[in-house]
Amino acid sequence: MNSAPTSPLLPPHRPPVATYVLIAINVGVYLLQLVAGGVSPLHDTSSRTLIAWGGDVPLYVLTGDTWRLLTAMFLHGGIVHLGLNMYVLAFTAPVVEYEFGTARMLAIYLAGGLLASCASVFWAALRTTPTDAAALVTVSVGASGAVMALFGSLLAGLVMPTPRFAHLPKHMQPGINKGLIQAVAINIGMGFLIQGVDNSAHVGGLAGGLVLGLMMAMAPRATGPRATLMRYLAAAGLVAVCTGALLHSAAKPQMHYLRAEFDAELRFRR
Repeated sequence: MNSAPTSPLLPPHRPPVATYVLIAINVGVYLLQLVAGGVSPLHDTSSRTLIAWGGDVPLYVLTGDTWRLLTAMFLHGGIVHLGLNMYVLAFTAPVVEYEFGTARMLAIYLAGGLLASCASVFWAALRTTPTDAAALVTVSVGASGAVMALFGSLLAGLVMPTPRFAHLPKHMQPGINKGLIQAVAINIGMGFLIQGVDNSAHVGGLAGGLVLGLMMAMAPRATGPRATLMRYLAAAGLVAVCTGALLHSAAKPQMHYLRAEFDAELRFRR
């Protein structure tokens, strides 16, 4: 695993604009929460607030709020949570953007984040029993699942050349540097050291990113519009299949009954 050597054969380094945009969106959402009130930079954000802003609540997702799989990716539980995720994103996304290109990096980030959210909901449903449904009402937020998907795509790049570097011999293609490994290790370590971290989203994002990376790198010399469209359609299809399977497996009548109870409890606490 070596960093990219300087060579006229390599595409020029461009500013990672998409990375800056993703960081700006994540930070911007947090600032909007501060302006709207109910969020303090000195304290973690309450579960009620995260739910109101679109946090990933498995019970809600399984009863129709599939949009939460996306919105949860741009929410964070506090300024420390936000800062750590943006630190890792700042290390990871530019490497993926350079290797895969801007559009493919964004596709991996969004699709991988959605797959991470699906994994979180699936694991919560799997742990639920008739006498213990606590996992279904646990709120999950953060960009870490999408970031892990980016890292997974780089692992795919180790075994299959990305389209931008398919013309180069293996030893000249970009690799994973030490700083990136350290940044991702921090994200993984949080899952074991800090209570409440959603490891299922991390694992789901990493696995999803690996598959998405292989999709984006498949037939690396095919770089025309048709090949590019097929890659994006394959990524969208993967997300659609996983989301559909997740929703199909839900016990609808029971889930809706539990949601009604949970909504009533939230209203009672106000």
